[in-house]
Amino acid sequence: MAWYDRIIGRSPQRKASPLELWQQTLDANLLKEARTPVYSGVTPDSGYQEAIMPTIDQFYLEDLADRYSHLRTVVGRIASQSVAKGWEYIDRGGGDKEDRKRLARLLADPTNGSADITGVELMKAMIRQVEIFDDAWVSIVFDYVTDEGGAITGKVVKELWVEDAKHMRFNVDEYGRFRDDEMFDPITREFMDGTHNRKTGTKLVPMCYFYDTQSEKIPFARDEVIHFNKYSASARLYGQSPIIGLANKIETALAIEAWQKKIYRLERPPKGFLDVPGHDEESLNRLGEYIAEETHRNPNFIPIISSRDASATAKFIPVMPNMDELMMLPYMERINSDINASYGVMPLIVGNIQGVGGLNSEGEQVTIFDRTIRETQRMVEEGFFKPLLKLLEINTWAIRFNDINERNETQRLNNLQVKANILTSLQSAGVEVDIDENGELVFPKTAEVVRQDFPSPSPESLEAEAPSVPADILNELPENSEV
Repeated sequence: MAWYDRIIGRSPQRKASPLELWQQTLDANLLKEARTPVYSGVTPDSGYQEAIMPTIDQFYLEDLADRYSHLRTVVGRIASQSVAKGWEYIDRGGGDKEDRKRLARLLADPTNGSADITGVELMKAMIRQVEIFDDAWVSIVFDYVTDEGGAITGKVVKELWVEDAKHMRFNVDEYGRFRDDEMFDPITREFMDGTHNRKTGTKLVPMCYFYDTQSEKIPFARDEVIHFNKYSASARLYGQSPIIGLANKIETALAIEAWQKKIYRLERPPKGFLDVPGHDEESLNRLGEYIAEETHRNPNFIPIISSRDASATAKFIPVMPNMDELMMLPYMERINSDINASYGVMPLIVGNIQGVGGLNSEGEQVTIFDRTIRETQRMVEEGFFKPLLKLLEINTWAIRFNDINERNETQRLNNLQVKANILTSLQSAGVEVDIDENGELVFPKTAEVVRQDFPSPSPESLEAEAPSVPADILNELPENSEV
C-alpha cells in the first residue's frame, strides 16, 4: 500500500521486524537498573513498603512453635545445647588484656544491669529467634561522647538487647537498599529534617531498621542492629523458617491433640453397645439417662441395649473408631520425624528411644546432633561475634564456642589400659614402642625384631651344618638337554 500512501500524502508505515523488536526490548531493559528486586511485583510507588514485608505472618510462626510440644522441645534442645559449655576467647596475636576484660564484661552482663539477663540467656534467645523466624535482631545501645556543641565525638558499646523478630523491619527500597529519606537524632531518637539537630548540633543519621509498634516506629541506625539468618543464607531481607514448610502438618497434629482432649475430657459418645436379646426397650429413656451419667464418670463404660431378636446372641457393636483405625498415631510420628529432619535433631535427643538398636546407632545419632549444634554455633560466631568485635574495634581476639562433648575420663583410662597391654606385648617381642604425652603409641621407623628364645647361630656354624654337594653333580646336564 505504499503507492496509496503517496497519493493521499501519508508517509508509509513499515512494520518492525522481529529482530528490530528484540533490539528495542534489549535497549529498554539496559536502561533499567541491573539489580533484581527483592520481591516480584514490587512497584516504586509509596505502597511498596507493604509489599516487601515478610511473606508469612510472624505471629503465626510463633504460635505454632509455642503450641506444639515436640517442636518446642526441638528448638529448646538446640538453643540449650549450643551454649551448654560456654565460649572461649582466642588470642589472634598480641591481644590486649584490657580488651578481653571489656569483652568478657559485656557478654557476662549484656544489658549492663538494666535487666536480669546473662550472656548465656542472650545467646539462647538469639538462637530461639533464628530457629523460629530465621531472623535474629540484636540491638546495640551506645554511650555517646559529645563535645560542647553537642556533636558526637565518639561512642562506646554499652548494652546488647535481643529484639522481637515479629516487630523488627527493614527500611529499604524495592531493591533492598537502605533508604535515607527518614533521619533521626541517635541520642534523642527523634525524627527531624535536615542534616543536624538545630538545638544540640548532633548529626542526624538515616533510619535503616525500625521496631514497628503499629502506633509508632522506633528507629535504628545502620550500626545499631546486628541481623543474621541461618536457613536462608541467600535471603536479601527476611529469612525463611523451616516452620513454613511444616505449618500444615503442625496444624494437623494440633487438631489431633484437640480431638483427643475433647474425647477424654468432655462427655463423649460410647465406644459401642452391648446388644442383649430380649431386653425391654420401654426402659430406653431411663437407660439413656443412666448411660449419660455413667459415661460422664467412666469414659470406658459399655451400655447394654436390646435388639428384640430372641434368636440372636449377645454381641458388642462398636460405634467409635480407635486411634489405630484412624491412623493418627503413625501420622503423629511422621510429623515428628519431619520436624526432626528439618532441624537436624535425632529422635534420641528428644527422648525417643524407639529403634535405637545398640550403642552404634546411639553414637551415630549423637554424632549427627553434634554437627547440628556446631552449625548453629558457627552461625552465631559468624553472624554475631564477628560484627560485635568489629563494633568494639577489637581485632586481636576471637570468640569461639566450646565443644559440647565432655571428655570421658573413664573411657580415656580404659583406652590407656588397652594401649599399655599392647605396648607390653610389643616390647616383649623386641619392638621398641613408646607412648607420648597425648596417650598415643609411638612406633619406631624401622622395627628390629630380635629372637630372644634361643641365641642366633654364627656364620661358621651355618656353613658347618650345611650339606656339601659334589661339584660334578651340579655341572651334570640331563640326557635330553639341547645345550
